[in-house]
Amino acid sequence: MSSTQRRSSDTVGIKLFRLDYDKVISELKSYARRNVSSGAKAVILIGSLARGDYTAFSDADVVIVVERASKGIVDRVSEYIDPSLSVDIEPRVYTVDELRKMALEKRRIVKKIIEHGKLLAVDESIVEMLRKEYYG
Repeated sequence: MSSTQRRSSDTVGIKLFRLDYDKVISELKSYARRNVSSGAKAVILIGSLARGDYTAFSDADVVIVVERASKGIVDRVSEYIDPSLSVDIEPRVYTVDELRKMALEKRRIVKKIIEHGKLLAVDESIVEMLRKEYYG
């Protein structure tokens, strides 16, 4: 190897990205508590952060359970975006009745909640209800 080749390969740096999982979970729990104090019944983390197979570029997939909603499913999301978090948040907002119906329909999101979901705030009975409805 010539000295030119060696010099150029010595100057190549590798930048590693790391997600501070404990910090992210702490932020998400605070986020969840704020949403519960604003009326949400539960906030459940799903996706790679809940399963543990996250990367430095993972976002936070959360299911927010509300009693009632005056807006359509798509329009609800904007109320739950929080750009102050160190991780991008992808909220999905459902009423208790919508989730119950999805459990009876065996929807994949309900399976994700049951199998890997991490309750970030409040009502554990919601996950238990989904488990009963989903598995019969």
